[in-house]
Order: sequence, then C-alpha cells, then structure tokens
Amino acid sequence: MVKKPIAWIDSPVYTKERQILTSQTLQVPGLRMIGHHSTAHAIAALDSHYHEDCFEFTYFLHGNVRFSVGGHSYPLSGGDLFVTFPNEVHDTGAIPMSLHQMYWFQLDVSDPSRFLFMEPGAARELIELLSRLPARVIKLEAEATTDLLSRVFRFFEKGDTVSRMQGTHLLSYFLYHVVECAEMPRFLITPDIGRTIDYIFQHLSENLPMEELARVALLSESRFKQKFKMEMGTSPRDFVNYHKVEAAKNLLLEGHSVTDVAMELSFSSSNYFSSVFRRYTSFSPSEYVQSMEGANRISPGNEDYRKSRRGRNQIHREKTK
Repeated sequence: MVKKPIAWIDSPVYTKERQILTSQTLQVPGLRMIGHHSTAHAIAALDSHYHEDCFEFTYFLHGNVRFSVGGHSYPLSGGDLFVTFPNEVHDTGAIPMSLHQMYWFQLDVSDPSRFLFMEPGAARELIELLSRLPARVIKLEAEATTDLLSRVFRFFEKGDTVSRMQGTHLLSYFLYHVVECAEMPRFLITPDIGRTIDYIFQHLSENLPMEELARVALLSESRFKQKFKMEMGTSPRDFVNYHKVEAAKNLLLEGHSVTDVAMELSFSSSNYFSSVFRRYTSFSPSEYVQSMEGANRISPGNEDYRKSRRGRNQIHREKTK
C-alpha cells in the first residue's frame, strides 16, 4: 500500500548535527522554520511529504543527495539550492540521504499582509516572483551563499529584536538574489575538472589516489581539490566514494559477494568497504541487499556511471538543466 503524503511540520531541535528553529522562537511572520544540518554519515530517507502553504528552500553546502518531485529525481550537490512550491509532495524515494551539510527554511505565503515584516504590496510581488521561478534547482556561489545563510541563522539564534530584524532583512535579500540567479544559465564544468570526472568513471574500479587525479587535471593537488569542490560541490574523495558505492549497489544486487565487490572496486579490505558503504547509505552491504529483496530497484543511471563518457555526459545534462 502506498503511504499517504505527510503534511510535515517541523519541531524544534537542537543537537550537535541538527538545529531547527520554529515559528514560536523566530517570531517572524511568514517564516515557519529555519534549520541547519551537518552529518558525516547517511541518514534515513525522507518520507513523501508536503508543507501546507509553504515554499521550502534547501541549500546544500556539500555532499550528494537526491530529491524527488512528481516522479522526477534531482541530483543535488554543494552549491545547489532546491526549491519546492507550496503543497508540493516531495521525498528522497527509498534512498537514504548520504552525508551532507545544508541550510533549509520554509516560507508560509498564505497571508501576504504579514510576510517577513514587508509592506503588503512588496510582499505580494516577492511571492509572485518566487512562484514563477523558472528552475527548481538553482546554482549559487558557494562561499558567499554559505556565509550569508550562516549569518541569517546566527541572527535568528540570538532571538533578540535587533537580531531578528537583521536576520529577516538578510533573508529577504537572499530571496531576491535567488530570483536573480534563477534567470542565469547553469554553470558548466571546466575542461580540466570535466577531464578528471571522465577519468574517474573510466577507472572507477581502481584506487584513484588524489595525486593521480590532479595529474589528469594538470593541476597541483591542492589546487585540484579546491577547484573540484568549487565546481562539483563535494570533495574529490567524497565524489569517488559516492560513485563507488553507487556501482557497488548494482554489483551486490547482481549477486556478487561483499568481498568480491570490495576487490572489484579496489577497497583495501571488505571491512573498509563495508564501513564506507554504511557511511553513504546507512546500511551495511548485506542489510542493503536484504532491504532491496523482491524489488527491482537497480537504477539504469548507476550503470551509466560505470561506462566511460556516459557518466560525465549525464552530469553535464543534470548540472545544466
């Protein structure tokens, strides 16, 4: 039986990995919640849900995550802003959320006369601009956006009147910036990083040390790591491990043993492979196979990633949509 989507309302949370401020604390009309999440391991998949009368904006600082809306899957990484519209059902499918860091917030647009302390006419205009965003995934400049949203979150954490107003004005600025960036063409991977991505997919079964990838890019190792993360939104090592795990899922579901998969993908041991697999999926390899038994969930897209240039071409298409 298909589960009915949940009308999701967040509760306040304040842990090492996850902080959520809700409307009771924020006291900003139209701002239902704002949160920050940072994890070094995978977490459970998000169930199908929606936010009544709310836009949700999720900005990824780093990591690789997929969201699904209306049957379409959106691959997301650092620098990506993902937008869901009021009452729009979304989830991550059955896929756990891999290690990532993000800020996200929800805007209740049911009453434009009380929205972010704005004059009603200006509020209606901004809401209309947001409702006409031409893209669901918007690429933002990573360093500046991270700094801006961290400042917004810190202001709201303080909770005093002056900080509340500062946070609200910065958030309004951010929304107009999103509208502006949504009209710009998506970024393209530069040839040196694109060449390295090509190489990774062609040699995914190999060890792939960073100095080797830097040589392919014709960059110093430090510059390569910096530029790769800037363009791809994740570190080269995380990128390699993420796609090794994606390839491992297929091999495991094809009946290969954990030891054979670890050797096929050049992990130093089956124990290390299992540790990396759990970090990116929240399952051990054997638990993953058990969870997928009886369901044909091997993604055709994952097979592409194991075949030379096809993986890179898919990334170019996804990054430039």
